[in-house]
Amino acid sequence: MGLNPGTECFNCFRQGFLDFVARAGLSPEDYNKFIAVVEENLSKGFPPPLAGSESWALLRKASVTGDDIFLCEKKYFTEQMLLHYKKLKNNFLLTNNPQSAALAAGTWCNLIDAGQGTPLPETQKLLNTLSSPLALDEREKFINYLAEADTLLVLGDNAGETVMDRLFLDLTPFRGKKYYMTREFPVMNDATLKDAEMAGLHKVAELISSGIDVPAVIPDMLNGKAREVFESADIILAKGQGNLEGLFGLSDPRVYHSFVVKCPVVSRATGIARGGGVFSRFTDTGGNNANL
Repeated sequence: MGLNPGTECFNCFRQGFLDFVARAGLSPEDYNKFIAVVEENLSKGFPPPLAGSESWALLRKASVTGDDIFLCEKKYFTEQMLLHYKKLKNNFLLTNNPQSAALAAGTWCNLIDAGQGTPLPETQKLLNTLSSPLALDEREKFINYLAEADTLLVLGDNAGETVMDRLFLDLTPFRGKKYYMTREFPVMNDATLKDAEMAGLHKVAELISSGIDVPAVIPDMLNGKAREVFESADIILAKGQGNLEGLFGLSDPRVYHSFVVKCPVVSRATGIARGGGVFSRFTDTGGNNANL
C-alpha cells in the first residue's frame, strides 16, 4: 500500500461525509458512526479508499434516499459530456494526435469528483479546461508503449469522465483487446457498470467490474475475471486519485496514472501543485519516482 494517510486524510473524510450523510437523509449519529470507522481504519494504516469503504457500505445500507446517492449527478454529467461528444471528437481529429488530445481531456475530466466534499464543476468551465497543458505529461511514452501492446486495461473513475475515456478508446488506432473496469457498488460519483454503459463504453471495450467494494483497484483484493485481466494486461491506464492510492508503490511499469491533484498529500508526493493535471507512471523502473 503506497499511501501513508494522516490527519489531512481524516479531515477530508469528515468534510465529505457531511455531504454524503445529508444526501442519504441520515442523522448526525450516523455521521459520527461512519467517521469513527474511518478513523479506526486510517489508524491501522489503510489507504484512504480502503479506510472509507466500510463506512460507505454502511451508508448505502442505511440510506433512505437509495443506495446510489449521486445517481442524479452521475446521469447529468454523463449526459452533458455525451452532448459534446461529436464536437469534441471532430475537434480532436483536427489535431496532430487525436488520441493524445483525448487522453488529456480524460485527465481534466477527473475534476468531476465528489470525493473531497467539494462542489462539482460547471460543465462549460470543465469543457474550457480540456485542452489545458498537463503539469506532468507522459502521454507520448504511454502511446508508444500502447503501440506495442496486445491488451489494454482502463481502470475507470468518475461518471462523466467515462465519456472522455470512451472518446480516447474511440480515437486510438490501438486494435488490440480493450477492457474497462468499473466499481462494483455505488460509491461517491464513481462509475459502476451501469454508468459505463450509459456513457457508451460497451461500444469500444469489454466492461468488467472490479468485484470489490472499494473505490480503487487494489490488486491483491481482485478475484476471478477482474484479477485475470489485471494480471494479463500489457498496459494499464488508471484513472483518478483513488486508483493512484490503491496502486501507488507497486513498481509496476505497465501502469500509467491520469488524474488531477486534489489534496495536499498527493501534491507533496508527486511534487505537483493542487489543481495540476497528471499523466504519468510512478514506478521504480520508469516515470516519476515519488514516495507517498
